Amino acid sequence: MAEQIIRSTCWECSVRCGSLVHVRDGRATKITGDPSNPYSKGAFCVKGTQGALTLTYHPERVLYPLRRIGSSPAVSWQRISWDEALDEMAERFGAIKEKWGPLAICGAVSGPTYSRGVAMALLLRSIGSPNIMINQDLCHGSQALSHMITGTSPLIPDISKTRCVLIVGKNPSTSNVVQWRAIKEAKQRGAKVLVVDPRLTKTARIGDQWIRIKPGTDGALGLALLNIMIEKNWYDRDFVQRWCHGFEELSERVKEFTPELASKITGIPARQIFDVANIYVTSKPAVLLLGHGVEAFEQAVQTARTYHCLMALSGNIGVPGGHLVGGRLPGQVTFADFIHGRDHRLPEDIEKQTIGADRFPLWSGPGGVHKACHNPSVIDAILTGKPYPVRALFVSGVNIAVTYPDTLRTLQALKNLDYLVAAVHNMTPVAELAHLVLPKTTALEENEVVWHPGSGIGVTQRVVPTLGEAKSDMDFVAALVKKMEKLGILYQNFIPWNNHEEFCDYLLKNTETPFNGLREAGFIPVAARLLDAGWKFNTPTGKLELYSTVLEKNGYDSLPCFSPPTYQSRSKEGEAVPLILISGVRSMVYHHSRFRDHKWARKLEPFPKIYVHPLTAAARELKAGDWAWLSTANKGGRCKLLVELSEDLSPEVIVTGVGWWNPEAAPDDPSRLEWNINMAMSYGPPWDAIAGSSNTKGIPCELTPVVLEPSDQ
Repeated sequence: MAEQIIRSTCWECSVRCGSLVHVRDGRATKITGDPSNPYSKGAFCVKGTQGALTLTYHPERVLYPLRRIGSSPAVSWQRISWDEALDEMAERFGAIKEKWGPLAICGAVSGPTYSRGVAMALLLRSIGSPNIMINQDLCHGSQALSHMITGTSPLIPDISKTRCVLIVGKNPSTSNVVQWRAIKEAKQRGAKVLVVDPRLTKTARIGDQWIRIKPGTDGALGLALLNIMIEKNWYDRDFVQRWCHGFEELSERVKEFTPELASKITGIPARQIFDVANIYVTSKPAVLLLGHGVEAFEQAVQTARTYHCLMALSGNIGVPGGHLVGGRLPGQVTFADFIHGRDHRLPEDIEKQTIGADRFPLWSGPGGVHKACHNPSVIDAILTGKPYPVRALFVSGVNIAVTYPDTLRTLQALKNLDYLVAAVHNMTPVAELAHLVLPKTTALEENEVVWHPGSGIGVTQRVVPTLGEAKSDMDFVAALVKKMEKLGILYQNFIPWNNHEEFCDYLLKNTETPFNGLREAGFIPVAARLLDAGWKFNTPTGKLELYSTVLEKNGYDSLPCFSPPTYQSRSKEGEAVPLILISGVRSMVYHHSRFRDHKWARKLEPFPKIYVHPLTAAARELKAGDWAWLSTANKGGRCKLLVELSEDLSPEVIVTGVGWWNPEAAPDDPSRLEWNINMAMSYGPPWDAIAGSSNTKGIPCELTPVVLEPSDQ
């Protein structure tokens, strides 16, 4: 049979580049970038070329439902049918609901921007529970919350026409191939590139300026930039008068944040802070790329707010080369419509009982940005029964035993459950603890509508026959809901579709292009728009809220503010802070905990690394290639990392990634998770006061050599 080349979309990370899948005799043989895709224009990475192929044909892939038999260490797995698996789930969930109430059942999924997130949320709501955990408290959730309350969503950076790119806490060279190529092209056109980062990253190396900042002080820099813009009358007066709310209040707030004060906090020379403001303002239009580096601190939301206000004051919103307003295909239903649309939600009195809604209403409550639980509080509820018991957990496509901080406590909670179900591709540390394991389809076996705000709608195509008995989340969740409906244990059926195909059809049924038409086209362009006279931002005032009425209503500081990160607070109190940890740095090979059991990935990056300045390593009798124990000041555990020397960071800063586990070790072997940075991390408090996100950066820590036993040498 001749080779087919099918247009699709990769979803091995959140960038979701257009792809070309090569298929011969019913088997995918190669995946490459799609140059004709209007969004990614051929940009692609090694995760795209290798991830889905390896995942689909992995020799240890889970292909059938499995029931756990026995307990550790004498655990075995019994293959069962889908009917048996779904009957068991329906009966066990029903029994737990009857005994403990619907709120005792919780879900965990990567996030709401995939159909699996919608499936999980609607399943739990059908049962009568609003409780769902997502990863966004650790990944861009604080920025999303800031966008919501400031009104800067959905805004799309138009790098293709910009004259200045200000990058703060982001390294697109390892996290976003689409942006990385666009930045390099902008640089070639003469655009200024300004990079704020504690490390001299590959992105910083191509910048016109590297603004070397102390970890966790980005908010102070942002407030100083606002100070300069207002003091020098460099802000866009017409834009502010027409589109912004609270300028006078913001002006008063930032008066104290002079370049000199910010310099003392951030370590950046005052002259450079002034230069950054000058370049950003005079090189219009300009874009701001805000990354994960500004999050995972106690004031992550307010830091993001500071920079979103900077975007507004600069007037770079709704203009070519700045930040355009994302459009929507007329008649299209998005995943967000299911999360936030009233027709798909539980009554408000039930939503208010979401775990975390009382303390973090803008995250977990009825008006929350994700309407998801405060994850650390769910772990507490499983272990303590407060604020009420959580006895069952359904986990799909996320490895929370590895990705959540405080690994040992998370494992303890998982073991404490009455019933744990995991839907996976391969056995993970979570699946190994589950009572029931379900096989999931991969990106090569599943259709998906892929939304790129400001660019258009792509499609992930089912290009090969499904192996074994794997199913998509929407397929098995729809079947489960019907079984539960027959047993009379649903609150309300929020899933009217019989399968995943019907769900995809539903998303586009009221548009001019149905799902089959999207599959044929491969991509439907939807242009971003400029601001017009009738535009209103999605805030109570209809304007960009520099002074947030939403924060005011909920009892928070309505204006951007700054407080020092943990290590600076401890230093002021006279406490010794030997080293400062930055965790969560991105890799082009891995995505969170994914691909750690893939040979291609382990060949490229076989072990977890800790990047250390040579002077720091020498002072601790460490050299390149040594293993070191990392321990932090806010957690009793430790993790084991491979030392990599780097002069691209300050001697007091050490840097590592996230998501490591050792698949070669047996499930009950302690070394299975000792590579995981979360073994040494706390899930808080302290938490961000607004989002409840945990502090996983800027943490006081120490490195010590791993002393090998004679038998290990």
